[in-house]
Amino acid sequence: MSTLHEKRKSWIKKLTEAISWALLTVACSFLLLAGLFAYYTGSPTGFIKFFRTLHLVETNYPGAVDKQELLNGALEGIVSKLGDKHSIYLDGDDFQAFSDETSGSYAGVGVYIGTSDDGVLVAGVMDDSPAQAAGLQRGDLILAVDGKPTQGMPLEDVSKAVRGPEGTSVTLTIGRDGTTQDYTIERKKIKIQTVAGHMVEGTNIGYIRVAVFSENTGEEFTKEFQRLKGEGMQKMILDLRNNPGGLVDQAVAVCNNFVPPDSVIVSFTSRSGEESEYKADGTDERIPMVVLINGNSASASEIVAGCIQDLKLGTIVGTKSYGKGTVQGVYPLDKAGALKLTVAKYKTTNGREIDGVGIVPDVEVNLEPNDTTDLQYQKALEILENK
Repeated sequence: MSTLHEKRKSWIKKLTEAISWALLTVACSFLLLAGLFAYYTGSPTGFIKFFRTLHLVETNYPGAVDKQELLNGALEGIVSKLGDKHSIYLDGDDFQAFSDETSGSYAGVGVYIGTSDDGVLVAGVMDDSPAQAAGLQRGDLILAVDGKPTQGMPLEDVSKAVRGPEGTSVTLTIGRDGTTQDYTIERKKIKIQTVAGHMVEGTNIGYIRVAVFSENTGEEFTKEFQRLKGEGMQKMILDLRNNPGGLVDQAVAVCNNFVPPDSVIVSFTSRSGEESEYKADGTDERIPMVVLINGNSASASEIVAGCIQDLKLGTIVGTKSYGKGTVQGVYPLDKAGALKLTVAKYKTTNGREIDGVGIVPDVEVNLEPNDTTDLQYQKALEILENK
């Protein structure tokens, strides 16, 4: 009997100790979580307000509550309050679209889009694309996507609406020569050829267009650059019009083909005050060049144009570029989401900050969507023919 009583006392003691440790763990976790909320939000009661808001929504809102959407909304809200349009939380389709953009492939119809005084327009049509097969043309106005008007819609949102799962269709309402017509086009996998070039017939001038700076752009450019040199290229037109940018290291890889050895292509100062530089190995060979830019040339394309302008390696022709002079870091949160966050403002080779300013061309030439002649390209030829 005594032995049974002692066993019971021992069991109660162990149970009491276990409960005490469990309560202590919960209390410490609570305090740690509350402390983290206070540190990151600046509010000692942030922890309570956050979970009370979730509780009130779930228990009182009359409609269906998607908990995952609430979480996504909270994360989006944190980033949006920075007031920086280039810092965004990416989830679902947005994350997939971003991954596609940097990898150089996506599902869509194969058009480059831009803006004009008249609205959103087709800035270019890719060869062998669904858009080309449907009959879309450069200069067409995109008035609506699946019936939703594009007027006032950010260009990025228009691009997202045009893209979608492979095999699905999108209806574009197109304005051309005063008429309106709907084009229903099936989306297909588009492999972006980021670099394409040719020799200008009857000259020693090579033309190279870079559509975007994705994972293999530097390698593609080097191959095309060397190929055209082998065909007699002694001068070059580098077309960066409607290039939205992309990966900084690929911009450096492109510059590596024509800048002086050990050139600083771009630099930026991090929050900690550390100065970072991207340098190119470069070359001792020089090639006279003209760079074409416009209002849709942004980010990495501005880095390349700014470098060439600062080092006086060529003439910049066209219209003022977009003016995106910030560096974004991409931080995966899980398999389905990531944070794209502005971490610094970059500076061109000579230390210019161009965010909100853009690259001002050395020779300004406007090009309207209904122009039948590419006046900017013609000006580039004229400049190089006189060199």
